[in-house]
Amino acid sequence: MVPLHQLPIEIFVRIITRALEPYIDFRLPGFTYLARLVPLRQVCRHWKDVIEGTPSLWSTIDILDPAAITSTAISRSAGHPLNIIAAPSGLVWHSFLPSDDFPDGLDEFINTAMTLSTRWRSVQLVVESSEKALAIINTPAPFLQTLELKSTTTIWLGSQKGEAAFQGSHPQLRRLGLYGVAIQWDSCLLRGLQHLHISEVSGFAPSCEEILGILGACPGLVGLDLSLEGAEVVGVHKKATPFTLTELRSLSTYLDPSWTLNLLETVCFPLVESVSLNLDFNNSDSSDLYPKITQHIQALFPVVFKSKYKLRISSNGLHWGCEPHGETGSGREFKITARRIPVRAAVRCLFETILHRFPATSIEIELLHPSSSCLAEILQESDGLDGINLIKAYRSDLDAVLAYMSGPTTRDLWGFPELEELFVCRCDYDPERLLNMVKARYGLEKQDGSDLSDHDQPDLPPPLKRITISHSPEKFDRDTLALVEDIIGPECFELHEQKH
Repeated sequence: MVPLHQLPIEIFVRIITRALEPYIDFRLPGFTYLARLVPLRQVCRHWKDVIEGTPSLWSTIDILDPAAITSTAISRSAGHPLNIIAAPSGLVWHSFLPSDDFPDGLDEFINTAMTLSTRWRSVQLVVESSEKALAIINTPAPFLQTLELKSTTTIWLGSQKGEAAFQGSHPQLRRLGLYGVAIQWDSCLLRGLQHLHISEVSGFAPSCEEILGILGACPGLVGLDLSLEGAEVVGVHKKATPFTLTELRSLSTYLDPSWTLNLLETVCFPLVESVSLNLDFNNSDSSDLYPKITQHIQALFPVVFKSKYKLRISSNGLHWGCEPHGETGSGREFKITARRIPVRAAVRCLFETILHRFPATSIEIELLHPSSSCLAEILQESDGLDGINLIKAYRSDLDAVLAYMSGPTTRDLWGFPELEELFVCRCDYDPERLLNMVKARYGLEKQDGSDLSDHDQPDLPPPLKRITISHSPEKFDRDTLALVEDIIGPECFELHEQKH
C-alpha cells in the first residue's frame, strides 16, 4: 500500500476533499469543514504544504468558524468558487427555523459573503426578511449552482422577475431549496434544475398546475421534495398532458391527496429509487381518493423494488415503510404515511394492492400509542398475514395483542404465527396475560374456550427468539417476568429499567 505522502498531489487532495464533505452538510461548533481541515496541517510538513497551497481545500466558508479562520480561508481560496454556509449547527436544513436559532453575526457574515458573490458556487443562507432574500437574489453570481434559502417566517418575493435575478448573470442553477421563501412560480430560476425543494410557503404556495409546469421545465430532475401543507384542494380539472422524468431518483411529497393523485396520473418516474408520500386526508371527501392513489402506487412499487424487501407498518397515522431485505445504504425505500383516514380501510387497501402482489420477506409492526379501535383494526386486517416477525409496542395497551397471540384466531392459525421478537416499552398490560401467552405458545397450557380437540389444535408456532421489556422499575412484576424468562430462556429475554 502506498503511503499517503507518496501519492500524487491531485489524488491526495481528492481523498481529503471526500473525507471532509460530510462536514459541509452536518456541522457543529468546532466540527465544521475548516475546523477539521486546519489540524490536518500538523500531520507533517508535506501535508501542511499541500493543504495550504491548494485553494480548493479552502473554498467552504461557514458562519460557525471563527472570523480569523474565515479570513484565512478567503485569502487562501484565491479565485476558486466558494461554498457559503450560514445556517444553524446540525443538519443544514431540517425543519422550520426559530429566530432564536439564528447564528451570531449573521448580518456581518452575509455582508462579507455578498462581496464574494461572483465566486459563489453554493449558497446556503438563513434570511430574516424579504429584503435580505431579494438582496441575495439581486447579486451577480455567474457560477452559482446551488441556492438554498431558509426563513423564520414565510416571505414572498413576488416582485422579483426571474429574468432579472442575479443581475442577469445567468447562473446555471442545479439545486434550489426554498424553505419558507416563496418566489414567482414561473420564474426562470425554476428551469433546468436537478434538485428542487419547496416547503413552508403556506399562503403563497404554487398551484398544482404551476408545480406540473415547473416539473415539465426540469426534465433532468434527480431529486424532488415538496411539502405544501394547506394548499388548495385540486377539484375537477382538465388533465394535464402526461410526461416523464427519466432521471428522477428521489421523490418526497407532503401534499393534499388530490395533488398526489394528479401528480401520479401525470408524471411517470421510470427509474425512481426512493419514494415518500405523506397524505393528510383532512378533507372528508378526500378519503375516496385513497384507492385510486394506491392503484398508482402499485404500478410504482416494482420500479423501486425489483428484489426482496422488508416492510414496517406503524400505527402513527398509518405509516408503511419498505426497504431492501438484507441491504443497507442502497438508497432504495418506499414510504407511505396516511393521516386522518380509517385505519382498517387503509391497511386493507395496501394489503390488497401491494402486499398480496409483492410479498414481503419480513414484516415489522410498530404500535405507537394506538387507540383501542385502531389496534383492533390492525389486528383484524393482519389476521393470517404471513411474514410478521417483529412487534414493537410503545405506550400501548398491550392486553389485546397478548390475547390475540395466545391461541388460534378466526382462521384457526395462531395470532402472529411467525413472530420472532416482541419489544415492549412503557406499555400497559397484565403480566399474567404475558405469561399465559408464552405458556400457550410453548404448549404448556391448553387454550381456554377452544372448541378444538387436542388432535385438531393447530401446530404450535416456532419459539420466540427474543422478548424485551423496558419500563420504569415500579412497573415490573419481577416474579411473573422471571417465570417468562424461565420458559423462553435467559438468552432470549431482556429486562431494561428506565428512569424517569
